[in-house]
Amino acid sequence: MLKRIIALGMALILLTVPALGESGQVAELEARIAELEAENAELRELLSQEESARLLAARFNGGVITVSEAKAEYDYLAYYYEQLGMNPDDYEDVIKNEVLNNLTEDAILVLKAQEMGVYEPSAEEEAEIRQRAEESLNEMIEYYLAFQADPALSDEENRAAVEEFLAGEGTTLESLMESLTSQGWRDRLYEAVTADFAVTDEQLRAYYDEACATAELTYTADPQSYETDRLNGETVFWNPEGYRRVKRVLIAFSDENAARMAELNAQIEETGDQATISAALAEIETIYRSLDDIVAEVQGRIAAGDDFNLLIDEYGADPYMASGAGREDGYYVSVGSQQLDPDFVAAAMALNEPGDISEPIECAEGVYILRYEGDVTPGAVDYETFLTDETMRANVEESLRSEYYNATVEQWLSEAEIELYPENF
Repeated sequence: MLKRIIALGMALILLTVPALGESGQVAELEARIAELEAENAELRELLSQEESARLLAARFNGGVITVSEAKAEYDYLAYYYEQLGMNPDDYEDVIKNEVLNNLTEDAILVLKAQEMGVYEPSAEEEAEIRQRAEESLNEMIEYYLAFQADPALSDEENRAAVEEFLAGEGTTLESLMESLTSQGWRDRLYEAVTADFAVTDEQLRAYYDEACATAELTYTADPQSYETDRLNGETVFWNPEGYRRVKRVLIAFSDENAARMAELNAQIEETGDQATISAALAEIETIYRSLDDIVAEVQGRIAAGDDFNLLIDEYGADPYMASGAGREDGYYVSVGSQQLDPDFVAAAMALNEPGDISEPIECAEGVYILRYEGDVTPGAVDYETFLTDETMRANVEESLRSEYYNATVEQWLSEAEIELYPENF
């Protein structure tokens, strides 16, 4: 429409040329034509900008996010919502905002990483990325070969078939390298931003005070969250009353007996026949008795004064006791514990003094023996203990470093003058 209006105006002016005659009038006409041409150019530029704007989902200082980019990300996220049983149409605005915020933040961080010279990996890092990607791909291939291999095909043919299957799922050496490369520049950017960051004594004290107050409120309102944090090895700044630490040596069934125990318990649950139940219970008892010699051996070594942690290493089958928080402290147990098996809780709380050992206790995995390690001092963790606890302090320092990085990112985003156009897609 704009083009037609401009063309019509030019035509009308040209039609008047013979009637004007005088040179002054011609000059005036030429000037007017020049004005219209300038206006035409300006209008075309505005039209071009308007058309371009309709192709943008976001703009910021240094770049743009196109509608096609946003639409592709939107479709991916909408599919994820569907897999969670949620109708994407009901969350359209939420998904669009999430898409645009993620895309603009990533684009801005890429620019910053490039500015700081940490976007591209070094030759050594590229080699490491390729090696890790190859190892990851080989692990996946071996996993699928275990149950997809065709006996009629050669090893090379089976491997090629699995590689083709994985490629169809979007997993190739190139895709794995791309994923690792993407994470790599983020890690390098984080290191570059926080390279000169140093935690002050004031920051440590402020963090400690706030963490203690928050933990007290949280664990008082929800005691089970305390046990969850302990089981997950989280840093804990405040302890509720009534807790003790307990370790165990779990003597597990053999794989064959464990499978049979599962079958027998299923029989008991599914049948109403008393004879079948009695036979199953008798066989279960026999399986438990198969552990008696090992249990007696462990008890003898405990009585002889052997280190309980050493016995856990030699006989124990509890993965929680093998490393980390479990290895260091054991389980945190109180009368009201709900995260642990009731029989475990009852046996743990029945022990009278630190150092006491329980009788053998039968469980779904086998037989275990408990040792009462000690009581947990209620209240806030002592500040001096916090300062000298390398693990706790390292966790706090990393948390503060992460807060510093996130604040820097927020500043970058604020300075980027981001404009979002969710209505365009």
